[in-house]
Amino acid sequence: MNRPYILRSCAALIGAMLLLSACGSAPEPTPTPAPPAEAATAAAPTAEPAQPPVAPQPTFTPEALVVPKLNVVATFSILADLVQNVAGDKVELVTLVDRDTDAHEYEPSPSDAAKLANAQVIFENGLMFETWLDRLYESSGSTARRVVVTEGITPRPFEHGEEEHAHEHGDEKEGEHSHEKEGKHEHGEFDPHAWQDVRNVIEMVRNIAQALSELDPANAEFYEANAQAYIAKLEALDEEIVSQVEQIPEARRLLVTSHEALGYFADRYGFKLVGTVLGTMGSEPSAQDIAKLVEEIKAQGAKAIFVENVTNPKLVERVAQEAGVVIGPRLFTDALGAPGSPGATYIEMMRYNVQAIVQALR
Repeated sequence: MNRPYILRSCAALIGAMLLLSACGSAPEPTPTPAPPAEAATAAAPTAEPAQPPVAPQPTFTPEALVVPKLNVVATFSILADLVQNVAGDKVELVTLVDRDTDAHEYEPSPSDAAKLANAQVIFENGLMFETWLDRLYESSGSTARRVVVTEGITPRPFEHGEEEHAHEHGDEKEGEHSHEKEGKHEHGEFDPHAWQDVRNVIEMVRNIAQALSELDPANAEFYEANAQAYIAKLEALDEEIVSQVEQIPEARRLLVTSHEALGYFADRYGFKLVGTVLGTMGSEPSAQDIAKLVEEIKAQGAKAIFVENVTNPKLVERVAQEAGVVIGPRLFTDALGAPGSPGATYIEMMRYNVQAIVQALR
């Protein structure tokens, strides 16, 4: 045999055997144990349940969330200011007799009847101050609750009421001045100007808050909180007026006014009413009435006559000239002044009035 051939064959056989030996000795791969059934379940992704189609949601606007407000009517400007301080922005407030307007001579309009027809509550002074209100209420067909804010206040009798009533009607012929009897000359036994004593206004504010809370219980706490905050200011105002008046010597605390509007003020703060140029409710005086008042002013030694923001100053000027006294600063009595004036609110009105009186009389 060919020796080289045999050697090559043996070498190839040995190489093949070594290769097979190496492959057979390689370690078997260790199988990975299967995870427990619970783990497999946890690891597996959870299929989302089918969701029903979502209906479109309504869009809410601020207008949709507005709660209807109480429709409130106040008969005159001073009362409206008290109501506003208690009610804040929780009501729609309408005033019948506006600023710088005399409620005694007020003549309601058809639009006023409409205001009452839409109202849920009407705040009125009472004590026959709004002598036109009963007729207006009836003609309007209103079903609003009427709240007399002077309820619980001890009324002050008119000092000259019986005398003037007899003078106004005693010599009249039947049917004469019938329009005046129904209008500005009509008055009751008691003085309606209760707000001239700040303590009375505190009671009026309580009555307002109680009525609003009963009609709108959802906002009762709001009304009560506002009332208490305002009452604190009124109590401070009352003390301030008492302190201011002390600057006037007692002998000079004499008041002569356009009409008898400061009776409660005089009683509370220590003044004497000498007389009024006009009648109790603004009636026109006779020449005899003027002469009598001039004599009284001279006899009492009054220093000034005060004209009011709702009366004509011409008669006051005549009396002042004949009596030889000055005309004091104009006072705000039955109505607030225009916005920006010294009598724009009740508190400002009272503060201004007492300062004007002190300035003229001390």
